Amino acid sequence: MKVKMLNKMVAVIAVAASVGFISCNKSSDGKKTSGGKKELTFLLNSPELTEAYKECFAEYEKEKGVKITADILQNDYQTVLKTRLNSGDIPDMFLTSAYNDNKVFGDYSYNLEKEPFMKNVQSAILASVTLDGHVTGYPFLVQSHSFVYNKALFAKAGITKLPETLDEYKTACEKLVAIGVQPFSTGFAEWWVLPQTAYPSISDAYKGDYDTLFKDVEAGKIKFGDLPQLDFLFDLLDLIKKYGGNKPMESTFDMQVSDFASGKVAIIHQGSWAEASVRAITPDIDIGYLKAPRADGKSVIAVESNLTFRVYKDSKNRAEVLAFLEWLSTSSYGKKWIPDVIKQISPLAGAAAPDTQLAKETVSAQNDKITCPWWIFKGPDGIEQPFGTALQNYVAGTATRAQTKAALSKLFADAYEAQ
Repeated sequence: MKVKMLNKMVAVIAVAASVGFISCNKSSDGKKTSGGKKELTFLLNSPELTEAYKECFAEYEKEKGVKITADILQNDYQTVLKTRLNSGDIPDMFLTSAYNDNKVFGDYSYNLEKEPFMKNVQSAILASVTLDGHVTGYPFLVQSHSFVYNKALFAKAGITKLPETLDEYKTACEKLVAIGVQPFSTGFAEWWVLPQTAYPSISDAYKGDYDTLFKDVEAGKIKFGDLPQLDFLFDLLDLIKKYGGNKPMESTFDMQVSDFASGKVAIIHQGSWAEASVRAITPDIDIGYLKAPRADGKSVIAVESNLTFRVYKDSKNRAEVLAFLEWLSTSSYGKKWIPDVIKQISPLAGAAAPDTQLAKETVSAQNDKITCPWWIFKGPDGIEQPFGTALQNYVAGTATRAQTKAALSKLFADAYEAQ
């Protein structure tokens, strides 16, 4: 069975540009370089990790003599991936989300449950990639996201108690404005920032029973837009917009990083992946996580191993790809790559924690049990980007709350119908 195209509406896909280190000397079969080396082809997202990918692949080539080339994309990644799968132009390994993607990409994924190196992965993390008892992918990173704040600016504003409720966030914003600091850089120009802002703050939906929630949405027992938590989310987005500067819809990820690192703003909603970009501008900045507010008063930080490496089950180079994952799981370099180079939390048991503030606070949040999963990925395939677009329409003022609720109900219903 071929993977269905995203949202049925996708008809034409532009060819995406690949990063500069992609090899151009592939032979016609795409499996060996002109120098005769074995070559593996990967399709990946998270372009902010491009340099880390390059370093890893160069080290593997140096140690094992196997070259890895990768297309690393951000925009329309899922659509490009599905187009390639449907056309037969399938990479040896590709990156997806977990949970529902275990089913979406099941026909293409090699089951890893019998591979010895999988014993190195933390058993609790394997739940995100397990379907019907089979381990369908290799967990890549343990990531977190919530509101990130500048500790020095909070101290200057006299904010001694970190905000956890919506009212406390409003009070913190007023104190920051009083000292001439813009509270938020919104990131609203990026569709993905909005759903990531939403997930933790509506994670009390169905009291955390997300499997039942999505079963009921699929069965038509409840419309997603009728969830009472959505009004709380709209209140939160209104607050971010109000205190997010004159042009909140023009704020990109790069602008968030720049505004935050320079001290122009005190808060951004971002994840553990953003710390390296912030420190590239201001190495000594003192930062931390604020818990995302919820309607039930139990604020949380979203933590998950969601990015998943999937080995194409019919790849002629499958043994070589498995050898790469074994090396990543067991070699001295491989075990240190995520905490030391990417500087995020590794899924490997016993791996050292990265020496970064957000990673340390993530571990503390896990220990304190104040986290929620990236639960939206238990929902239907391809939901994240249209979810983000619907929220963009709301914060841009082109859709009312009622219209946004109706749009969310429709997009979930349409996504389930398309499956």
